[in-house]
Amino acid sequence: MAIDVGSPATDRASNGYTGNTIIVLDNPANASGTITSVEVWSPENMADCIVGTFFLLSGTYYKCRDSEAIGSVTAGAKRTFPVSINVVAGDFIGMYIGSGAIERDTEGYSGIYRVSGEHIDPDDEANYTLDAGDTVSLYATGTEPGWTGKISGVTNPAKIMGVSVANISKVKGVSSS
Repeated sequence: MAIDVGSPATDRASNGYTGNTIIVLDNPANASGTITSVEVWSPENMADCIVGTFFLLSGTYYKCRDSEAIGSVTAGAKRTFPVSINVVAGDFIGMYIGSGAIERDTEGYSGIYRVSGEHIDPDDEANYTLDAGDTVSLYATGTEPGWTGKISGVTNPAKIMGVSVANISKVKGVSSS
């Protein structure tokens, strides 16, 4: 299964979060594995950026599971960065923004947790403040261990076995899930 987490990296109505570590509450990770790509959209050049995964400890205390520095983000469009960040199903994507600002909407979303300063090294934990309704242009994708999305280049194994999808459960060792 392909992993995705965060909000699409698009041009938004506002911007912000300079000097903060933020956690995007929209679209928690749908599976466990490795985040391999991060997308960011910024209205101005950003520097000293670090992305990572976070999980809830209790209340409004979150802990960073894993992170990787992506450095500078050039303004004006969606930028994509290759990364290797561990993620567990239910984790959230987050980012530290040293300078500059990220595209932001301030209503209609699940919210952003923020804390002043850099709290994004693995095992860092902090008490975050909720900005209800906010989201930012920070999105990540990846894969579960061993998942390629296809079986030896075949997209429909039932078809090559001569079995209809309706009868796949009758083939020994093959499941429909």
